Amino acid sequence: MAREFMYRIIDIETENIGSDIMKDNKRIISVQIGDATKQELYYDDSKDPQCTLARSKEQIASLLSQGYIFTGYYIKNFDIPILKKFLGVEIPESNIFDLSQTPRVTELRNNKKLYKLEDVCMECGIEVNHKQKMNENAEKLKGRQDIKDKAFAKAKNFVKSKGWSFDFSYDYVLNKIAGGHAILEAYQEFVKSGGQKNTLFYEYAIGDVICEHRLLKVLKY
Repeated sequence: MAREFMYRIIDIETENIGSDIMKDNKRIISVQIGDATKQELYYDDSKDPQCTLARSKEQIASLLSQGYIFTGYYIKNFDIPILKKFLGVEIPESNIFDLSQTPRVTELRNNKKLYKLEDVCMECGIEVNHKQKMNENAEKLKGRQDIKDKAFAKAKNFVKSKGWSFDFSYDYVLNKIAGGHAILEAYQEFVKSGGQKNTLFYEYAIGDVICEHRLLKVLKY
């Protein structure tokens, strides 16, 4: 078994203000790599050559050459394919450990239908407070007329294509669209700040790395 220090969390944020978590991504805006003690954030609009997405590709390749295993929550079905699509990064199956596919998480899903990272972390006693402010911003954005109009139109399509009720469809797409806008707006503020660590976007993105590494220790050790 690989030792704990041979694991690195990998996580991404994307520009996605649509309702489909895969099809509506326009680009990767950031890549986060690290563990609970040290984290690195690379982003698309960086003016620092050490923090660009190109630099993240070099770092991934370097860690792979050293035998590191990349881990994270739901990475096989999101982060890994998106990295390949937008950055041409391929991580071999043997170098991937998906926390969402561990026996403990599978048990939680079967019994309580838990899917979100924060739900699993709470079940395992891991704090996820870093998501609170972003979620609050998303809630506020649900009242914005352009977002409501977009959700209304998309919900009607979901009723036809998926057979869902309109109310369920509207709530579902409104959550996705407002959440995507909240992340993108926080990212834009982060870029304006020159990549400051005391920004909402940085704390949100790096917070996932920290809590996922803590979750790794609970699930694997």
